Amino acid sequence: MIVALNFIALPNTQPTGAFHYIRHLLNIMSEYDTSGTHFIVYKQKHIASDFFGMPAHADVEYIDVPTLGNGWKRILFEQTLFYRYIKPCDVFYSYCTSFPLLVRAKRVFTLHDVYYLTNPERYGWLQRTYLTLVTRLYVRMVDEVLTVSQYSYRQIAHYIPAARNKLKITYNILPAREADEIPVEVGAKPYFLFIGSIQPSKNILQMMEGFTRFNKDGKYQLVIAGKPLHNFEPILKKIEETPNVRYLGYLQDGQVTYLYKHAEAVVLLSLCEGFGIPPLEGFRYGKPALVANATSLPEVVGEAGIKVDPYDINAIEDGFRNVLKEKDTLCAHIPTQLQFFDSKQSCEVWMKSLEIQYAS
Repeated sequence: MIVALNFIALPNTQPTGAFHYIRHLLNIMSEYDTSGTHFIVYKQKHIASDFFGMPAHADVEYIDVPTLGNGWKRILFEQTLFYRYIKPCDVFYSYCTSFPLLVRAKRVFTLHDVYYLTNPERYGWLQRTYLTLVTRLYVRMVDEVLTVSQYSYRQIAHYIPAARNKLKITYNILPAREADEIPVEVGAKPYFLFIGSIQPSKNILQMMEGFTRFNKDGKYQLVIAGKPLHNFEPILKKIEETPNVRYLGYLQDGQVTYLYKHAEAVVLLSLCEGFGIPPLEGFRYGKPALVANATSLPEVVGEAGIKVDPYDINAIEDGFRNVLKEKDTLCAHIPTQLQFFDSKQSCEVWMKSLEIQYAS
């Protein structure tokens, strides 16, 4: 069995959630014997092979394509010159909405969300039109569509009826082993933690406003870590102007581990979230969550988090207060919530979809 993994959509070594999803699945796959499968991994040439986290015992062939970045150059390459690099295979998989449409194999890709359909006002006309057309085309042409939550499953099935008979859920999961802790200087005050990309859909401005109202006595701080994406400038400017809010930029896995371990709670008040793994990562270290009461986040946190209206500053203020007040009760629900997202079950669904031959 030959399985091709298309990773050319990854432009650098500072990935966002979509790539963490696939890297965690590969991490869990290392616990299985996959000796009956030959993997072909396509990547941009400037990214080292060991970055992807393929199991050490796996039979893997890496194929480099030119450095393409993450724009129209890569998109055009994928539908044209990429075919010069593609070798015969039984299954061809892409971890996000990035697929050479004419490849001859069983075709599978992961569709994380359809926010350009559910929240069209958050996208420019050109980007929204492109994503809508391409996603619907991909869904029609592939054999299976994977997604990361019950929420995303329902939204995709509603907006793209052609996907209904092709959809399967492979939850976002935690890696098999946590990264070694690397200390980060955050100061002496206890802190709430936001981990995620710096962009409007993460609702960071409203999060900071609610935190500031809650933190009138200056006892706490809000620590923000993540990669700046589109329209990040006003957000970073507001962070600089807001007392007791600290931005640390994009961090190594071990530094993120340290932040989770020492935080009071994890905060994620996104307006658009296909899964939202930071609360789940916080659960690993016994930390409760404050999240939006919308999209996939209630599904992720269950009874282990406080859920608030992300548009209501007063509700956000109360959320910070209540996550501390109810901390013991929330933490008591964490083990149950972690069991719900079974890593091996998700990995096995993923491997079966890709027809990877495996044994425990």
